[in-house]
Amino acid sequence: MGPTSLAAWGVVLVVISASVLQVCHSVPQGESDLEEEDKPRLLYILLDGFRSDYLEMWKEGAFPAFKQFLEKGVRARWTNPIFPTLSFPSWTTLSTGLYPENHNIIGNYFYDRDGKDAFRLDDSSTTVKSKWWTSEPIWITAEKAGLKTAQIKWSRCEVPVANRTTHYCETYKDEEVHLDNFLKSIMKALKMLQEGYEFVQVYTVEPDVMGHAFGPRSPQVLQTLQDLDSVLSILMDELDERGLSDNVNIVIVSDHGMQYVRKGSGYRYIDIDSYLDTSLVEKIADRNAVMNVYVPASNFLEVYNQVSRIPGVSAYKKTDIPEEFHFKRAKYVPDILLVANDGYLLMPSASDKQVPPRRNEQGRATHGMSPQMPSMRGIFFAKGPAFQQGVVIDPIDLVDVYQVLTTVLDIVPLPHNGTWSNVEPAFAESSHLEDEDEEQLNGASTPVVPLVLSLLLVVLSKGFF
Repeated sequence: MGPTSLAAWGVVLVVISASVLQVCHSVPQGESDLEEEDKPRLLYILLDGFRSDYLEMWKEGAFPAFKQFLEKGVRARWTNPIFPTLSFPSWTTLSTGLYPENHNIIGNYFYDRDGKDAFRLDDSSTTVKSKWWTSEPIWITAEKAGLKTAQIKWSRCEVPVANRTTHYCETYKDEEVHLDNFLKSIMKALKMLQEGYEFVQVYTVEPDVMGHAFGPRSPQVLQTLQDLDSVLSILMDELDERGLSDNVNIVIVSDHGMQYVRKGSGYRYIDIDSYLDTSLVEKIADRNAVMNVYVPASNFLEVYNQVSRIPGVSAYKKTDIPEEFHFKRAKYVPDILLVANDGYLLMPSASDKQVPPRRNEQGRATHGMSPQMPSMRGIFFAKGPAFQQGVVIDPIDLVDVYQVLTTVLDIVPLPHNGTWSNVEPAFAESSHLEDEDEEQLNGASTPVVPLVLSLLLVVLSKGFF
């Protein structure tokens, strides 16, 4: 090999080395080169059952901290919920960016026919089973990227995914329905952010509980909102005092809204036992606005004919479930889906086929209704260095929130159903690659070896050798 060839090889090696370094630098490696205080940090808060219009429902000045937060941050006019507008499916969508037919959590209660097993919102011994959780939540993706994450009262954080768990998980317990606990959670989150956690999630059930019990326009809900406002005020003051305001982003969301259904609302309860012979079914899961009916094949037609006669209720065969529900391809989808029309609700069966069992008490308000109903809309509020200030953007979908989180955390998202153009206006500047089809990101990093080989072929084609 002559001097010219050696020089050519030197050029090739320099080009390839530079390319490898450039590509490796562009692919997330887990550990950031940023100084500790410059790493992206995110506090993600879920306020269960917080309607999109709650802040406008009361007199001006009722919520000074929320007003201050939004003057310095960004707000979507509302979030469009998923079908069904229930807690567990919505929580999972917020953590994955997927519709229920992709993440398989189709309700607060549903049934695994093969395993003869039911998923029950009110029974953690069922929800903790790993078989239900087929999608990777945001905190596991963040952990894989080298971030330190914590979940405080956040659903399913105790469930390992791909043999990984979060650094810190504090599970929710029913007896902890007090806003004092929410304040404690916020203070704990602040301490964790100071200690090096990059991603901390906090959940509170209080708005949902008060909404169910007393109705969305009740004095009790107003008091709850004012209590939340006080906690938000403390949070912002503490961020300032701890020197965290300039490098902590905050995203506040809700899973769904709330609809008043009692006296004067026009809603009518339909007793399913008046129309359905429950001896013909295997299981009935969920209640009120949506019911999942699991039927042996030999009884299907008879059961379908019975439930098709229920007034104010749409009965769908599995194959006929509307595509816009993003529901029909889920693993545990029922043989027959019952959806109550506006103005109607389904009273659960008194039989032992019903999950959960019928209870006598009924709240003044509920959710689970059509995602098209304004009362089912939720919130998206955000503030911090990543976001615009004093801006209101167009409504976004619940599936869009996930990519907001991955963008703030600077991690590669997994495939999801969100649309980047919906949330891009929320950001102070775009730091995220747009998805070409604006439907699903594949999350694939650029392959190093094929790129290097391509460069080598280019060099060869130019006659260096």
